[in-house]
Amino acid sequence: MTNIHNAKVSDSTLDDVIDETAHRTRRIVSRIIILIVAAIVAAAALGAFDVESSTDQSEDGVQVHVRHPLVARAGNEVELEILVSSDEPLPDTCKLRLAEDYLLFFEDLAVFPDPESQSSDAAGAVEFEVAPQPGATQMLVRITGRASDQWDLRTDGNLEVEVGASTVNVPFTTWRVP
Repeated sequence: MTNIHNAKVSDSTLDDVIDETAHRTRRIVSRIIILIVAAIVAAAALGAFDVESSTDQSEDGVQVHVRHPLVARAGNEVELEILVSSDEPLPDTCKLRLAEDYLLFFEDLAVFPDPESQSSDAAGAVEFEVAPQPGATQMLVRITGRASDQWDLRTDGNLEVEVGASTVNVPFTTWRVP
């Protein structure tokens, strides 16, 4: 029977520490993980995950430049910037038609400048009729809102811009991150 008086007591508190060669693999893997996490944090700090992209299309003397988010998170501010340019002065009104799939991406949708009219078709696309300044050859339209919390990894958008008799289709994609 062992009691407190004849029990073996170690003089060192480090007797249960394992030799460093026994855990070399664990040390190497932990350093690799730390480096990967540091690289992700550095990329995020440099804005690698908040990337915007732009798409240009033109037809019959009408150029459309769309700046859109390439990556977005739910709840963050999202802006779609549309620059319509023409070789000749723009007509009294221009029509912008945005597909329903991309419109569902927005909450609290706001359009600037305020559209003259707004309607939707049977496919769910929304058409905004916007009036440029008289005699202007360029018009900038901003569509802003918050990214909705619906979860689709990829949201494809299709913007159709009608300027007089010319129609320009601009496809684009926004990826979502959690």
